[in-house]
Amino acid sequence: MITPINQTTTNYYNHKPCRVNFQGYNPAQFAAPAERSLRNIEFAGRKIINIFFDFFNKNKHSELYEQFLNTDPKSEDYIHILTKISQIFSNQKPVEINIEGERIERIARTKSPHIFIMNHDNQSKDPKMLAFFNTLLNHAYIREGIEKTCPRPRIILNQDILLSMSKLNRAIFEKLGAVGIDASLYGSDSQANARTFFKLIREFLNKEINIFIFPEGKNAIRKNVPLCEKFQLGVAELVARIADRMPEVNITPLGFAYGKKSDADSIYIGETVVLKKLGEHIESSRGNISSPFAKAEYKDFFAGRNSSVLTDKSIPVEGRELPQYIGGILCENLRICKEEAIAAIK
Repeated sequence: MITPINQTTTNYYNHKPCRVNFQGYNPAQFAAPAERSLRNIEFAGRKIINIFFDFFNKNKHSELYEQFLNTDPKSEDYIHILTKISQIFSNQKPVEINIEGERIERIARTKSPHIFIMNHDNQSKDPKMLAFFNTLLNHAYIREGIEKTCPRPRIILNQDILLSMSKLNRAIFEKLGAVGIDASLYGSDSQANARTFFKLIREFLNKEINIFIFPEGKNAIRKNVPLCEKFQLGVAELVARIADRMPEVNITPLGFAYGKKSDADSIYIGETVVLKKLGEHIESSRGNISSPFAKAEYKDFFAGRNSSVLTDKSIPVEGRELPQYIGGILCENLRICKEEAIAAIK
C-alpha cells in the first residue's frame, strides 16, 4: 500500500501505520475572508512590482520579444528563441545541477512528453530555476534535432500572476507556455480550472506539451510544514486521468534548493517515475529509490522490484482513491530530490 496523501491512512506503505493529516490549509485557522484579503494584498504587491520592473526594463530585449511573439509555436524557430529568452530569465548566480547523469539527454531522447513536478520554497527564485532547467532541456532537444516536434512547455501557475502583468508581458509569458489557473483555496472557479486541465490533457495525449507544476501551490507559504502536508492532489488527478488513456506517463521530479550569500543554488533532476496501466491497475516504477534519502518504507514497498502495482493491503487501488496513492509516490520522489538538492549545496 502507498498512501501518504490522505486524512487517515497508513503512511506510504502497509508496514508502519501512522496518522497523516492532509487537508491543505485548515479552514478553522484560515477562513475564506482572510484568504481573500491575503490574495488582494498579494495581487496589489505584484502589480506595483511589475510597474517598477516594466519601467526599468522597458527597452531591454524588445526586438527579441517582438520576434518571439510573432513566431509560430510549432516552428523550429520557436524552440531556438524560447531558449534565448529562458536564458535571460534564468540569469543568476551559479547553479549546481547533476548533469553528469545525462538525465536531461535521456528525457530528450524519449521524444515523449513529461510532467515535471517541483518544490516551491522560494516564490521569487523558483521561476528562474525552472527557466534554467528549461534552457538546458531545450538545448538537448536542439542537439537531438527534434526542435520542430519536441513537446512545448506548459507552466501551470496562479492566474493572479498573469493578471497582475501588463498586456505585453502577459502575452510574452503565455507565449512562453504559462497557463493560469484559479489557485484560490476557497471559492476557486473549478469549472474554468477543469476546462484548462482538459485542454492540457488533450495536448499531452497528442504529445504536444511538457507540463511544469508546483504541487504545493499556495500551500508553499507554510514554511515549517512537511511536504506531504502541502502537496496538493491536482497533479495526481491529472496523472490518473492521463494514465487511463496513455500507455505510460513520465513524471520527473526537480528538487530546488538555495544557498546563502555567494553559495550556488542547486537543482537536482530526479529519475523519471513511470506510471502505466497493468490490466485494470496502475503500476509505478521505482523512481529515486536508490537515493540515500529514500525512506525505508519506500524501499520495502518495491522489495527489490523495478516496479510495483499500487495496492492497499495487497488489494490493487482503483477509482477515486487512486490519486491519493499516486500522490504518495510523487510526493516521496519530490521530497527525495529536494533533499538531494540541499545536500549538493552543503
